[in-house]
Amino acid sequence: MHFSTIFTALLLAIAPEVAIAKSCKRGGVYCGQSLLNRGNYWDHIVETLQASGQPTDDAHVRASIFDCLSDGDIRYRGYCSRGCGGVGSDDADYCL
Repeated sequence: MHFSTIFTALLLAIAPEVAIAKSCKRGGVYCGQSLLNRGNYWDHIVETLQASGQPTDDAHVRASIFDCLSDGDIRYRGYCSRGCGGVGSDDADYCL
């Protein structure tokens, strides 16, 4: 077998194990639900809420709004007590 064939076969074999979450886009505004839809942000959201002195229940994880910084990092903006708009669209999320 040729080296490139072996290499390709190896990459295909391990590819499912290397699933990478799609991170937020720097400068974007996202509600927690949008971040969860993009990838495994749960722990990062909880850590960010804790650092901001906020509750970490399911409602706060999903309905808090965040600024996206570099490298997929997030900064807490606030809590959307009436829910979030923009989730699932290409536009910035916002509090209802």
